[in-house]
Amino acid sequence: MSDCSRIYVDACCHIPNAHLKNRIGYGKSACGVLIIDNKNNEHEFSKYLGDKTVPEAEFEGLIFALDKASEVLQRNQNIEVWMDSDLVVKWMNKEYRLKKQHIKPLYDQACALSHRFTNIKCYYHSRDSEFAKRADRIAETEYQKHHK
Repeated sequence: MSDCSRIYVDACCHIPNAHLKNRIGYGKSACGVLIIDNKNNEHEFSKYLGDKTVPEAEFEGLIFALDKASEVLQRNQNIEVWMDSDLVVKWMNKEYRLKKQHIKPLYDQACALSHRFTNIKCYYHSRDSEFAKRADRIAETEYQKHHK
């Protein structure tokens, strides 16, 4: 049994005509969270986020995940956060400097929530990983509740 719990978080952001140049940068969004505690118990959460850019949706998902984790996990443990947003992971691990002022309040909120735990490290995983797919399904299910 590990003393580390894992959080898998994904945000879906449905942007109309995302493949076109000069498209609208906002889309309807939702997030999905899978938390696996240090005893391998699983907890699933989701939240509809509304109109967001992709980075906003990813950060809102992370904030929601950390808040939910503080409800179901002990605070005196190590946490691994796994996301398919390489950019958010690098911002959170301070590998990249955050230059986008509209994202800074979300970053600050995620950092404040991360202090609830002994140690937190963010990791990137591909969208093809088993847990990424599960978090994505949770997010998509939440999205579909609001857009049938």
